Amino acid sequence: MPFPPYERGITRHPLERVPRGMRLSERSVTVAPEAQGAVAALIRSWEFKRRAGFSGPETAPAAGLEGMLTKRVFGITFTEPIRVVWADEHGFGYETRPGHPIYGEESFVLENGMFTARSISRPSTLIWRLLSPALRFMQRTTHARYTRIVGAEARRVR
Repeated sequence: MPFPPYERGITRHPLERVPRGMRLSERSVTVAPEAQGAVAALIRSWEFKRRAGFSGPETAPAAGLEGMLTKRVFGITFTEPIRVVWADEHGFGYETRPGHPIYGEESFVLENGMFTARSISRPSTLIWRLLSPALRFMQRTTHARYTRIVGAEARRVR
C-alpha cells in the first residue's frame, strides 16, 4: 500500500494541516524557566526515550542518524527502525522506517517554556491497521508518559 508523502520535519512546529490519511497526536506541558535547561538536555538525548521504556542508539540524536528503538510490551519485543530528520537545541524529531509498526514522524520540542511531544502517523501495514485501536491507545499513553517524565525532571531541578 503506497503512503502519501509528507514534508520531513513537519512535526517540528504546530501543524496547520495534517497530511491526508494520517493522525495527529500531541501532548504538551509547561516547563518553568528554572527547569528549562535540564529539560532541554533531557529531550536532546535518547535518555528521554529510555525513561519511557524504550532502548535506543548510544549516540545523541543528529540529523540523518539511523537506528532502532525497541520496547517490550506484554512480553513481546517490538523493534522500531527510525531516522532522525532534525535535531537542534530545542529537541529532535525522527521518521519511522520500513519495519516500524507505524508510518510517520514524531518530535520532542521545548520552546517558549512549553514541551510538546507531537506525531503524525498511520498504521504501516494491513496487520497494524487491524490493530490500530491498540496502536492509538499506546500512542496516547506514551505521549502522556513523556509529559510525566518532563514534569518529573522539571520538579527535580526546582
